[in-house]
This record gives sequence, structure tokens and C-alpha cells, in this order.
Amino acid sequence: MAKDLRTFLKVLKEKNELKEINTEVSTELEMTEIADRVVKSGGPALLFKNVKNSKFPVVMNLFGTYDRTKLALGIEPEEAFKWLVEILTEKPTPKNIFQKRKYIFKLLKSLKPQIVSKAPVHEVVNLNPNLFEIPALKCWPKDGGKFLTLPLVITHDPETDKRNVGMYRIQIHDEKTAGLHWQSHKTGAYHYWKAEKLNKPLPVAIALGGHPALIFSAVAPLPPNFDELMFASYLLGEKIRLAKAKTIPLLVPADAEFVIEGYALPFERKIEGPFGDHFGYYSLAEPFPVLHITAITHRKDAIYPATIVGKPPMEDAWIGKAISEIFFPFIKMQIPEIEKLHLSIEAGIHNLGIISVESYFPRQAVKAMMGVWGLGQLSLTKILIAVDKSIDPYDLKPVAIEVLKWVDFSQDLIFIRDAHTDTLDVAGPETDHGSKLGIDATPKRERKPFNIEKIDLPELKGKGDIIDETRPVDGILVLKIKKDKPFKAREIANEIWKIDRDKKVRILFIIDEEINIHDKTELLWGLFTRFDPERDIFFDERNLNYRVLPFFGNRIAVDCTRKSTEEGHFKPWLEIIKMDDEIKEKVSEKWAELGL
Repeated sequence: MAKDLRTFLKVLKEKNELKEINTEVSTELEMTEIADRVVKSGGPALLFKNVKNSKFPVVMNLFGTYDRTKLALGIEPEEAFKWLVEILTEKPTPKNIFQKRKYIFKLLKSLKPQIVSKAPVHEVVNLNPNLFEIPALKCWPKDGGKFLTLPLVITHDPETDKRNVGMYRIQIHDEKTAGLHWQSHKTGAYHYWKAEKLNKPLPVAIALGGHPALIFSAVAPLPPNFDELMFASYLLGEKIRLAKAKTIPLLVPADAEFVIEGYALPFERKIEGPFGDHFGYYSLAEPFPVLHITAITHRKDAIYPATIVGKPPMEDAWIGKAISEIFFPFIKMQIPEIEKLHLSIEAGIHNLGIISVESYFPRQAVKAMMGVWGLGQLSLTKILIAVDKSIDPYDLKPVAIEVLKWVDFSQDLIFIRDAHTDTLDVAGPETDHGSKLGIDATPKRERKPFNIEKIDLPELKGKGDIIDETRPVDGILVLKIKKDKPFKAREIANEIWKIDRDKKVRILFIIDEEINIHDKTELLWGLFTRFDPERDIFFDERNLNYRVLPFFGNRIAVDCTRKSTEEGHFKPWLEIIKMDDEIKEKVSEKWAELGL
């Protein structure tokens, strides 16, 4: 079992899961293009040993496959807490507790970190710090600058002193200041909100590197006030070592590669962004708190860990999958009717969730969906589909067929209006605001399933506004259109419903020119990131104002085109991330030299 980042790299090298690159590579876009190609092909972790304008190597794609992610954890994710749930839910006996003793001792061992006086991360202490010495990446052409992509941001509650370790984007503004992009629902933002109420600076430490379990602890949906370092210690199987920071009153991971120390002053904001983010779009440039750097410490031979986010699949998808499996036993303990949970990697995790449910009373699936929406980060799930326990939620084609068979649009759609959404959500009408949709696609005892028929619409051929079409399964039609004015998708839908006299198109998706609808991954991403349920789902030949509750008809259309203010979208429509052609060509030219 690896003890820190560098011993994990040794494990990867032994297993032929690490590629060392000696060719000079730039952190400006070039590393992103290389890593993007490698992660999408399931390739190895990448150690860039010759980084342009930096003395520090950069490692990327640590979690680029699920097998490598499990290797980082050192356990099968679903086994992490299964034993604890069994103890809590079964009748405890000396025998079954004895059988689980290794897990119990492992948990007890993790309760308190180990405080050390000498730390590898303090081999070099710079009290006149320069953030530009860290080889942070500029990932995408229209990014607002360079930023730290795997930062472990440590803060304490100013009133209770409870510690939190979160992962928030850190933009480098200049040599001694950085942006803290903690979204409004994050614990770091809560600590800063409290500090502002007290009119006090908030001490902040940012660790880079250390054991991969630390990275999981920072993004895990742990309960409030649950110490992430305790969780990391449990995954690691031994105590995380901590040392006193040099200029702030915090403890920091002793075995990290870098630690940045500083203070966030109350009521100070600076524009942060835009940045390409994990939904595949550029986030908006908005004001966020500023971190004033007081020190940077690092190992003498420090390795900078980085990742990239963008159009899925990226390596954050595999981290998300592992986390969902780690915590699924706790989800099932609270919502026992759920058999499986799948968060779609292609849709960007939060945009589409599917649960398989064992139902023994009416509307139990609805009860289960409401329970999922009440659980931590799962509250951000935009579309939640419930299917019978016999259906594999990971296989989207049977899931789509269940929706067509069992969903009566007048009864089985649950809209939640004006809910809190992911700050990075593209389609919500305003930042942090949007709607959610639950779809009960479980069998209904009181009625027969709907017939699913093959769509036959020869009239579509040659229609000027329709660029392309695809039919993922019988009953579902996807149209790519040229959108030249607001509400064009609704006009097209009304035309389709008029010519579809036999009502064979039960679900119609309409999307614009930006999406390749014949690539399965891009299609799912394009569909589920680009609509707000309440505003953009409409029924039969109705053309209602987006603020009015929809008329429930026999067929639905989903408008996945970019929206304007006239259509009820009151923030800029986010731009899709794309790499410059020049960078693509440059990387292609040196691909053989890279040995990839």
C-alpha cells in the first residue's frame, strides 16, 4: 500500500501504469491536450519530467481508469464501509463483530492523526513566496489564467474550530494572491461566511500531493463536521501525519509535496475565471474571495500533481464512481428499497442519476427519489430516474425502454421548481437556481405498459430546419436543428407532433448544431447538460410560458438548444470547451516523441 504520492507512483510504475515523459512539454494548454487524449483512451498516468520553465515535474491522469482509482484506494470501493453498515443494521453478536475486527481496528486507528515535528513538506520553506514557481496549468484557451486543479484546501470553523478539507479551484492571480472558488454550498464557503460575520481573516492552507486517499477525502460527500483527514486515514489504513504550518495556526499534511499558507480577508472579492469546468463548458467569470499567501513550503524534489476537467469522460468521473460505491451502503441503509445507484459519467455525474428500486407499496419509487435528493451532494442531481430492481441502471438502453413502457406523463413526472443547483450548471435560468425532474419508470400494477413502436416519419427528410436526426431506441427521436430564433425548438416540436399522427414519437429531444448526435458519449452529454426540466420540457402541441406549470400531454419534447433571455435564461449561455487547432497540431507532431 502506497504511503504518499511518490510511493504510489512506484506502485504504478511496477504495474506498467505510469508513463514517464522526458520530452519538454508546456503547462500552457499542451499538457491538457496530451492528458485529454490519454484519459479518453484509457491510457496510463503521465509523469512529465521536463516541464517548460519549471524545475518541478508534473504528474497527471493518476485516476484515469477505474482500476487505477481502485489501486489508489487500496480496496474495492463497495467494501470500504459495507462491514460497518452490516454491524449497524444486523443484530450484533460477538461472532460477527469478531469477524469484522480488522475493519474495526482500522477505523479506531484512524480516529486521530499523528502530529510530527519534522515533515518532508517542510524541507524547503519560502517566506517570500512566488506562486508562479509552481507549475500550475492553463488548461483551456479561454481560461482566465493558471489554476491549481488538485488542491486540498484546509480551513477551520472560526467558532467551533472544526476542520474541513475541500477541493476548490484556485486561480493564481499574481505572485502572492490567489482566488478561492468555493461554491456557496461548500463547507469552505461556510467557514468564510462565518469569518466575515466575525470580521476576522480566515487562515487557509492548500496542500498539493500526499497519499491519494487525501484527494478522495477532499471530494467525498461526508456528513457535516466529519473530519476528512480521519476518512483519509481510514482509507490509508494508518494515521495521516500532520505538522504545524509555518505562518498560520493550522496543521498540514506532513507528506504532501507542496503546502501554500495564507489568509482570506473578510469582504474582499476579485473576479475569478472563466475556466473550463467538469460539465464541459466555460464557467462564468465571477467575484470570489482572495487568498493572500504568507508562505510556500515543499519537498526538495517536489512533484506537482494535476488533473484536467472538461467534456466527459475525464478522470474525475472515475473518482466520482468510486465515491458513489464507497457510500452506497450508507445510502441503502437510509433508503433500503434502492438496489443500485448509477450516476452517469457521460452526463457529468450530477445531471443524470438512475436508481433501481424494489417497490412493494404505491409510489415507493417516488419516496426513494425524494430520499436521494435529501442526501448531501446527491441533492445536486438534476434528472433522477427510478426503474425496477430487475433493470441494470448502468445500461441506458433498457432504462430508456422502461421509461417509454411505464411513464404516463400525466402521473409519473415529478418536477421540483427553483431548487438549488450546481453553480456550474449550464441550463439553469440563474446561477445556483434551477429545477429538477424525477421520473418514475417502475412497473405500475394498475395499468398495462405503453406500446413502443418504430418511428416512421418520411416527411422529416428534406425539412430545411432539421440538420440531422438519430433514433436511439424506438419511441425516442433526436433532432439536430438550425436555431435562428427563440422558441425554434417548440415550433419544430409542434410540426413533428402534427405529422406524427400515430403518436409513435413519445419523447422528442431537440438539439442545436454544436453537438455530434451520432457519438453516444457526446449525445448523452449534450442532451442532459443543456436543459432545465421546468422550463425546457413541454407537452404535445402546447406552447406555454416557461413560468407556468406544464400541461401534461401524451408526448413530451425536450429543448436542449442554447437559450436566450426571451426563453427564460437570465445568465449568459456557457460556451463549450474546445482546444486550439494549433495546439492539437503541435501535440500530434510530437506524439511519437512522447512515446504515447
